[in-house]
Amino acid sequence: MTSAIVFPALSPVRRRDLGTFLMISPYARQRLAEADDTLGYHLADALADAPEDDYSPPVQVAVLLACLALADWAQQELGADPAYCAGPSFGERAALSWTGALPAADTVRLVDEIARTEQEYFATEHRDVVTHSFTRVPELGELLAGLAWYEISGRLDTDFHMVTLREDELDGFKAAISDAGGYSLYTMRPPAHAALFTGVRDRMEQVYARYELAAPRVPIISYHDGAEITEPDALRTALLDGFVRPIRWLDTIQGLRDRGVDRLWIAGPDTMLAKLRGTTAAFDVELCDLRRALVRPRR
Repeated sequence: MTSAIVFPALSPVRRRDLGTFLMISPYARQRLAEADDTLGYHLADALADAPEDDYSPPVQVAVLLACLALADWAQQELGADPAYCAGPSFGERAALSWTGALPAADTVRLVDEIARTEQEYFATEHRDVVTHSFTRVPELGELLAGLAWYEISGRLDTDFHMVTLREDELDGFKAAISDAGGYSLYTMRPPAHAALFTGVRDRMEQVYARYELAAPRVPIISYHDGAEITEPDALRTALLDGFVRPIRWLDTIQGLRDRGVDRLWIAGPDTMLAKLRGTTAAFDVELCDLRRALVRPRR
């Protein structure tokens, strides 16, 4: 079987589970110690003290470490040997480190810096905009017709969508989703993946300019269009475009299938990708998440 490793996007994760994994897993402990040296503070303490914000810098760095530690665990304990890599949204930053395109210490610094830059930018810009995720709605025409303004921020399955809209229209939009037989999942603040956010892309271009990327040791499959990324310049562009272009997971699936991939190793705290019908229909899925890695085999 030809396999790929996928690092998931940020999704709600229990802070206690994340902290426990970082402290207990031998693969995570090593990466945690290295991150402490890089950051100059104890990440576990910062994680415990972080505000209830899924996107705060300590949470983002902790999720990065968990993704990479789970990839280590999958390779060492389960025999994973991926020929390709993918990482929708936040996951592409973990892909940077795993593929060797950026050293681990630099990836920790980068993720911390990105998180802080996002916080600063959205503290003053686009405060009236959110990104809402929902499912069980195959067609969007009637839903979107009722909005004054919107952008499609993601299509993860045939009936799973992400839409960026004005927050004052959110309640009505959620009601319309329910009326259409759909199910609202979560609302992102700050919002993401929309052409409106060229300002944050410009700021991130300055951030990324401080880091030198190398060619990844295995190809990265784009979450925008399923293309193969093998060169540093193309990788840098893809990372920056993630702030202004939608997630198109079905295109990623097709890109992986076109290259003969039939097994996915999903490494990280994931509440979404492993459950999507498009994912499970196309691949043999191995979910390597916090719970699975911490379960001790029965004697």
